[in-house]
Amino acid sequence: MPKTRLPSAIYWRALKEARPWYPQLAIIIALGLLATPLGLLAPIPVKIIVDSVLGDQPLPSFLSRWLPHALTADKDAVLALCIAFGVALALLTVAHGVAEWLYRETIADQMVRRFRAKVMGNALGQAAARDAGRGVVDQVFRVSQDAPALQAMTIWGVIPLVTKIGSVVWVVWVTALISPQVAAIALASALPLVVLIVLKQRPLCDRWHRVRERESGLTRLAYEVLGARRVVLTAGQEEHEVQRLIDQGRACFQARLSVMLIDAGFRVALALAVGLGTAGVLFVGVRDVQGGALSVGDLLVLLAYMAQLFDPLKGIAEHIIAQQAAFACGERAFALLEAPPAVPERADPRPLRRARGAVSFDRVSFAYPDGPAVLRGASFSVPAGTCVGVVGRTGAGKSTLANLLVRLVDPSAGTIRLDGRDLRDHRLCDLRRQFAILEQEPSLFSTTIAGNIAYGRPDATRMDIEEAARRAHAHGFIAALPDGYDSLVGERALTLSGGERQRIGLARAFLKQAPILILDEPTSALDRETEAAITDAIEELMRGRTTFIIAHRLSTLRRADLILRIDGGQLHVERRGNLAEALGALETTEQARSRPAAEHRVIDATEWARARGRREARRASDPF
Repeated sequence: MPKTRLPSAIYWRALKEARPWYPQLAIIIALGLLATPLGLLAPIPVKIIVDSVLGDQPLPSFLSRWLPHALTADKDAVLALCIAFGVALALLTVAHGVAEWLYRETIADQMVRRFRAKVMGNALGQAAARDAGRGVVDQVFRVSQDAPALQAMTIWGVIPLVTKIGSVVWVVWVTALISPQVAAIALASALPLVVLIVLKQRPLCDRWHRVRERESGLTRLAYEVLGARRVVLTAGQEEHEVQRLIDQGRACFQARLSVMLIDAGFRVALALAVGLGTAGVLFVGVRDVQGGALSVGDLLVLLAYMAQLFDPLKGIAEHIIAQQAAFACGERAFALLEAPPAVPERADPRPLRRARGAVSFDRVSFAYPDGPAVLRGASFSVPAGTCVGVVGRTGAGKSTLANLLVRLVDPSAGTIRLDGRDLRDHRLCDLRRQFAILEQEPSLFSTTIAGNIAYGRPDATRMDIEEAARRAHAHGFIAALPDGYDSLVGERALTLSGGERQRIGLARAFLKQAPILILDEPTSALDRETEAAITDAIEELMRGRTTFIIAHRLSTLRRADLILRIDGGQLHVERRGNLAEALGALETTEQARSRPAAEHRVIDATEWARARGRREARRASDPF
């Protein structure tokens, strides 16, 4: 487990994050401090009734000075006045509590929503390598479950601490005016508890870190198992996975148990401190009443004030204990927020409206952390409008090449240029708008079909969306749905077939109208009939655009003007003429082997070389 920061450092980090809400937090503090005077007034009617209505003590000077003598001389009138004052004070206290609660919850919700969005935005920009190490589910857990710690440390952390300390100061001051001995006893009984909390704060925070890690692991396990339910069921591993979940849950409980034991110790010490303090106050107060230094009403007021004193002291202790969980959650959220982006943007990036589409790699190398080099010294240049095929074994680096193009990662060495300018010179948002990507499994979101098509261009009109769907041959099946374009796409779009998902992704690319197109195995998961239905649409989409095709099918590779072949970190360029011969020879060889699914085969580097050699012996005409 990584070394944790001190609680004070986490508090300061939370306060820095909450800076835009300082005025609202000040209002919440003021409302919280207002509760103390209201609480101090509550015992006064009881004191007046005991001393002046039931007894023969004169009314307090502040009442006798302002009330008419006829009213103060009538005990029934004084009793009615005290009852009315008590009812009014109770109503005012309730109104104050409701107003404070509504305002506090409103600000807390705004704060968490903004902070969660900030953490989410930073997580989106982090490197794929770090994602693999931390885990997407862990990031989701931090965004959804740990981010609310900001409100726990500010609105439920700093503010209650300030208001409770203010309450203690108020009560001690008022108590000291009545009996300094009682005030001293109350403070002395709380001092050992404060020392204990300070000493145990850090170990408790570390244990809460362990709890959150275990809970994140439990969520990750459930997500993985349910996401791979087909594999689990077909392998007959249901009992095994359920047992894993039980074991992980047991580990979560054991981590929580260590926290609960410390918490229980704190509560025992807290109850002991409150009991001893109350006993001391009773002893001194009764002696003072017997000696005539205090009235019975004064003793009742002191006991009420002691409850108001011990309640915030007890609240401070419980609050500091509970805050350790918020510290653990907050530090996890801050760690995700503070992680550096995968591709930092320059301080003065250049805006980019629309690129022509000329791409060049100049001695580009790339390697993932602690991994072998994926590319070494790759160089090529393609003019705008060129169709480029990218081939290689699984894991050779084809997708990495696409990630480099859109700056999801930056090269370890070398330069990638768009229209002659380094990609790093441009604003990231402008650069990525120049690319439309069509994947083997298009990523669709749980929103409407229209919303999915317009995802890359949210300002598109319904007419634009329908036109893009027609060009992608998707309008027919969309219009046949009960809600048409307003039909909701379920989780992971499982209500749609693979071909329908692909056509929605194709419509999204049509609507975006980006000058550069990346096709990542766009038809490899489709049957022949479905592939034929959208092939024409893909060819129309490619027209006039710089296109990179990551594909294994020969029919798709034939559209390429050149092919980039990645093998062992080396990038080899096959130009148009040689490409035609190599592909033609490879296709002839596959047909001779009578393999009906030949067009689905991966082009192996060795077979590529052999086919090209045989084709060179015949020198057939250019099939393009």
